[in-house]
Amino acid sequence: MGAFNWRPLLLACLIVSIGQLSLGLIFPSLPWIAKDLSLSTGQVQWLVSGYLLGFGPSQLVYGPLSDVFGRRPVLLSGLLIAMAGLLLAVIWADSFTLLLAGRMIQGLGAGSVAVLARASIRDSYQSHDLVKAMTWVAIVAAFTPIMAPVVGGMVNHYAGWLAVFCVLLGYIAVVWLLLVVCFRETLPGQARPQSVAVLVRSYAALIRDRHFISFAGIGWINFSLVVLSISLMPFIMQVQIGMSSEEYAWWAMIPAVGLLCGGLFCQRLRPLIGTRTMLFLAPACQIFAGCLLILAPVEPAWMIAGHFFLAMANGMVFPCAQSLLLIPYSQKAGTVAALAGACQMVFASLCSNGLLKLGIQYPWHLGTVMLFGALGGVVLVICGTRSETGQQAVAALNG
Repeated sequence: MGAFNWRPLLLACLIVSIGQLSLGLIFPSLPWIAKDLSLSTGQVQWLVSGYLLGFGPSQLVYGPLSDVFGRRPVLLSGLLIAMAGLLLAVIWADSFTLLLAGRMIQGLGAGSVAVLARASIRDSYQSHDLVKAMTWVAIVAAFTPIMAPVVGGMVNHYAGWLAVFCVLLGYIAVVWLLLVVCFRETLPGQARPQSVAVLVRSYAALIRDRHFISFAGIGWINFSLVVLSISLMPFIMQVQIGMSSEEYAWWAMIPAVGLLCGGLFCQRLRPLIGTRTMLFLAPACQIFAGCLLILAPVEPAWMIAGHFFLAMANGMVFPCAQSLLLIPYSQKAGTVAALAGACQMVFASLCSNGLLKLGIQYPWHLGTVMLFGALGGVVLVICGTRSETGQQAVAALNG
């Protein structure tokens, strides 16, 4: 076995961080944006939901385009659209309508990053190296929106919420320039399908595929729980408990450690206990996290402990589920990643916004949702790993 090639992985981690940083960086600013623009909690939440609604469906376009025309041109074009949206949001930040429009345009452009990070990893690695690479991409994909509130809280505290959008615009601009110089095409010309239309039509077949629904669905549930958790935590910690945004920023580092622990456990334990068993550990962590939020007093240590174990569960399950999802689809990795990512974002957006509209606001509400999410995850793991394709994929990773 040759030495592991870190270059594609490092670039993929940099790419995927854009989409997740764009999501998590503004969470600590939401109460302050609501105050300055005289918005309700439900209205300001649309800055999250609007981004996700742009981010999610746009992946359905980027996936087939990247499978036919290559990863590099599609990625660079998408990031230019994201920067245009952020520029609109920064210039007309005093208008909530234009601020929301800018966030949606940003999401439309940033949809390219989730697809192309995973597709470029699938292009660049095989079998055991694929699991290793996907684990680190998953850590970054889930670690960034948890760490992002730390940075966002600091920037918001010292420079105001508009500076958060400026920092995000500057970060994407720097990454775009680095990718222009360093990112090389990962998809061989001979491996490309001839028609975008054929790939788009394959979406209908994928959505009926048991393997796709099972392992993509695991990602949808876990990401929805993360989005709901990091949407509610600033209000629980800052409004209900009374923290400042700076104090919350420091506390938010603890769940980030939980995610890192989950990823490291996956790296170490999966070869010993097997991929299928690893997938079942995540719902156990989610159940424990849910019970903490339901039963524990509303105090910072208990609330962050619940968030810690939720993040840990995501770090364990995501790389396994994503690797199993992509293994059977090497010829259309971009299209598969696109459909999975689009559904994940739309599912998370609709779930989080719908639950907030229903009145989800207390820790025990969040804990109850976690318990139902864990049950759904168990069902999907059983369905996916009992299918013939799922068994073959598990054997490929365990072999």
